[in-house]
Amino acid sequence: MEDEIDAEDEAAQNQLPTGFDRICCIAATESDRECPTPDNRMFESEFTLQQISELEVEGDDSPCAYLPQQTSTMTYRVARTLTAERYESLLERGWRRFGRTLFRPVCRGCQSCQPLRVEIGAFSPSKSQRRCSKRIAARGDFEIDVQMPRVTEEHIQLYDEYHADMNARKGWAWQPMTPEDYHSGFIAGEFPFARQFEYRLNSSLVGVGLVDVTPNVMSSIYFYFSPELRAEGFGTWSILQELCHGSANGQKWLYLGYFIRDCSSMSYKNRFRPCQVLDAFVDDSDSPRWRSMTEMETKKGRGSDLSPA
Repeated sequence: MEDEIDAEDEAAQNQLPTGFDRICCIAATESDRECPTPDNRMFESEFTLQQISELEVEGDDSPCAYLPQQTSTMTYRVARTLTAERYESLLERGWRRFGRTLFRPVCRGCQSCQPLRVEIGAFSPSKSQRRCSKRIAARGDFEIDVQMPRVTEEHIQLYDEYHADMNARKGWAWQPMTPEDYHSGFIAGEFPFARQFEYRLNSSLVGVGLVDVTPNVMSSIYFYFSPELRAEGFGTWSILQELCHGSANGQKWLYLGYFIRDCSSMSYKNRFRPCQVLDAFVDDSDSPRWRSMTEMETKKGRGSDLSPA
């Protein structure tokens, strides 16, 4: 069976919009927390660099990469600094990260993107996931090295092989990656919680998972791998390895990004149980509400309205 993980980059890696409707500064101190302005002069004049921790930008409307009939609008935050505690709070409110850029959707009239997280300590693999592990084991002994993110010629070559395959199979827009763009997209910020899971088979690099690991949670950012391993379900297996890592190190949740029920490339995420979805995006000062997927499916079976509150 084909492994559809992970199609998240087609929208998310267009990290900063070409235009914006709103810009605000988020200060490191709560007393000067937010200051909306129609241009960026206030960023320079009202705050010192030491005060600014995040700069928020609302992007323009654009066609949705996941649901073609919909229009997408994203809010972005460019983080100068980001502690593990702050990042955990943002993940809990539905934010995702690529490099220094945090983002989440603010689409008008559509709430299909639902942040999803898996409860690591309670996770138990399904029969299908156990079969996937057996298929991977039959390919040989894989070495897994968890390290700080880096970029080498080997990473670029594998990244390009993966995206050239996705271009041929699914029509993904693609051009060869440069070390500079790779660093900007995945490594910039050099945040202390950033990790890279390297998968090797017979000493050859066959998979790379970009994963954030804080004291309490993990966030699966992106995974690319050798197209030769697609049929074995290598993407699924990589998530199983992240869950094993979290179980061994005491993390409570693994965030898998956005679950989109009507998009085959994003609907796989609810196969990892037990899991929860975020009820609605909330401001930094408001408490988020997460609901179990099992509870939602039970209510759906009874004909209840499952749309986010």
